[in-house]
Amino acid sequence: MKTLLVSIVAVTLSTAAVSARLAPSNSHQQERELLQLPGTNKSACELIHQEDLPEECSCREPDAFGLVIECLKPFESAYFNDTIGMKINLDPCNPDGSSLSLDVTEEEHNVDITIVGVKAGEEQNFPIPGLSIVVPTIGHLGVDVAVLIYGNPDKLTVKVGLNACMAAGPQHQYCASGIPGLSRVLPWYVLKGTYEFGDFCNSTNTTTSSLPLSSVSDEDDKDRVTMFE
Repeated sequence: MKTLLVSIVAVTLSTAAVSARLAPSNSHQQERELLQLPGTNKSACELIHQEDLPEECSCREPDAFGLVIECLKPFESAYFNDTIGMKINLDPCNPDGSSLSLDVTEEEHNVDITIVGVKAGEEQNFPIPGLSIVVPTIGHLGVDVAVLIYGNPDKLTVKVGLNACMAAGPQHQYCASGIPGLSRVLPWYVLKGTYEFGDFCNSTNTTTSSLPLSSVSDEDDKDRVTMFE
């Protein structure tokens, strides 16, 4: 009888131990609740209003920290007849400041350029080598990648696209927007607005923060290691 009683107690304790190991920890539960809070349940692509992107562009999220926009834009006009590829990697939650990188391609002139590390507070025009537009009576306008990023994750203003300009004296320039006919073609912007990533970045930081090893199961630990390899 004593032997049977001891066996029952041992089985009960063993079952309780297994149940405790498989049950979600308080930390895991808090993470799930945070992800369900109002304002934190939108993806990065939703926050930039992907439905407003040019029809030639698509948005995806290869990881938990930002987004990638890819475009293949054909231009068909008497001024500019070409196809430009653009890939924008936006990193709004970078602890060193929001930033973006770009890849721009053009097949006819074998253009393949990479622009990295444009950080919040910068506005730049990057010439695309070999690409220009000839406008009668005006001249050649070089095609540029126009980039502006300003602010912080709470209110991040981003403007990325293509433009064409030429210098006209020390303090003046002609740009496509001021030339009849060409103004219907350029500038062309992929992103142009102010976006709110504050809650997204906060929820991302909470979700990806490391937890004590004792609070995760072996399977969770394997998943976490694979994600950061």
